[in-house]
Amino acid sequence: MRFEIERNSKRLVFNSDLRGLKVNGVEYVSGKDGILIYDKTRGLQTDKVELQMSTNTSTLIPALHVLGINYNSYFDERPVVESQNNISFYWNPSKLAAFYNQFSTDELEYRDREPVIRRAIDFISSNTDGLPLQEEFLARMLEPCKLLGFYQGFPIFDSSVGFAKLLSRLGIHIDPEGVMVSTPLDQYESDVYELAKLLSRETGLSYSKKKNRVIFPKDPNLLKLLGVKE
Repeated sequence: MRFEIERNSKRLVFNSDLRGLKVNGVEYVSGKDGILIYDKTRGLQTDKVELQMSTNTSTLIPALHVLGINYNSYFDERPVVESQNNISFYWNPSKLAAFYNQFSTDELEYRDREPVIRRAIDFISSNTDGLPLQEEFLARMLEPCKLLGFYQGFPIFDSSVGFAKLLSRLGIHIDPEGVMVSTPLDQYESDVYELAKLLSRETGLSYSKKKNRVIFPKDPNLLKLLGVKE
């Protein structure tokens, strides 16, 4: 699934098959090494990029920078940038949380994301001098989480309800388009990868590694292993 947004002859192509940002034919992702797409693409310039179908600023802000589309400097502040690998950033109120309260696509199916992404691009590109946002907690932090069960002692959550990815020290999260194993704390990172290896052995599925988290496809065999019904 794809759609395109054009700004001043610069093109953003949102592609549901991507998990990162593609510039001049090269796809940049944030992997286990923890190096952010923001840092990997600094200094690059082009008139067209492809990126994941999301309002996640980990790809959206680097995409705008590469294209030379202006945005507010708040999104360049280092704690804001590094929040991509440090989810505990959201334990405190922030303008970034307020942005996601209005424009998050995390809980939406791909077919429902386009209008939210378009509104987010309009907001970012039209508020370059000041952000009309107050510091807030992520709204999802205040919602109850939905526990679906356990696997090998690890809790399994429905990620469309609440924000267990931030509140649980280590968990398995059923997303709209995938299954994530994650922790908000560096000390449990090795446990995430060990659990991912076990799930991979049991199902034959491969997964992508990121800092403190891994992502599996939302495969029926994996859901069966976890005891989760769609």
